[in-house]
Amino acid sequence: MKRQTFNLFDLILLISVGTFLLSCVFTSLQTARTKEPGQAEISAGYMQLRSIDEFSEDPVQLIGINARVGVADNFDAGIAHSFDITKDTENMGNTLWGDVKYQFSNKANENQKLTFSSGLIKGYIYDSDVQGHITSLPMYFSVPVNNRFTPTLLYRYRLVSEGFFPDSDSFDESSHLFAVGLEYYLKEPDPTKWVPKLALSIGTLQRFDGNSEDSGSFLVNFGLKIESPFGNK
Repeated sequence: MKRQTFNLFDLILLISVGTFLLSCVFTSLQTARTKEPGQAEISAGYMQLRSIDEFSEDPVQLIGINARVGVADNFDAGIAHSFDITKDTENMGNTLWGDVKYQFSNKANENQKLTFSSGLIKGYIYDSDVQGHITSLPMYFSVPVNNRFTPTLLYRYRLVSEGFFPDSDSFDESSHLFAVGLEYYLKEPDPTKWVPKLALSIGTLQRFDGNSEDSGSFLVNFGLKIESPFGNK
C-alpha cells in the first residue's frame, strides 16, 4: 500500500481555486482536531467585527487565506495572511500570522467525545503607522457529532505589543476572544481525496481590565476549507 501525499502541483491548484472562489472571505475558526501527519488544509474566508457600543457604525472587515499542515501525531502548524478591507483604513490592519496547535485529548478522534487542544498564535501587523505584534494563547473545545459535523467552543487570551515579546503594558491591556462555531464537511471524509468543508463562527472580543469603557466587539466569520489526501490507497 502506497501512502497518498500531496505534491507541489496539487498545492498550487488548491491555493488557486481557494483564492479564486473566496477572494472576499476569511475564517479564523479551527476545531480542536489537528491535521494528520502530512495532511494539508487551505482555507479562505471573511471576518467582520462591530463595536457593541456603536453597532450601526461601519464594521472592521477582514479577508484572508490560511494554510495548515500536520507536522506529527496530534500536532499541526499554520500560516495565514489577513487583509484589512475596512472603509477608509488604507489596509493598515494587514497582518501575517503563524501558529502551532497540540491535541491533548480524544487522540483517536472518536465521535461524541470531547476534544481539547491548545497552542500559540503570533501575528505581525506590518503597516509602519500601526506596526505591532499579537500574541494569543488559544483553547479549543470540540465534540464531533458525527464524521461530518463538529461544533467548537474557542477562547483566546490576546496580547498586543510593540516588540515581538509581550511586555508589562501588554498584560495591562489584554483582551479575550470567546466564540462558538461549527465545521461541516460538504461530502463524506475520505483520506484519499480532496474534501471541502464549510466553517462559521460568532463571538465577542472584550477587555476586562476595569479601566476601559469599551464594551468590546461582536464578530462573525465564515469561509471554505479544503483538506488534502493523506491516507493509503
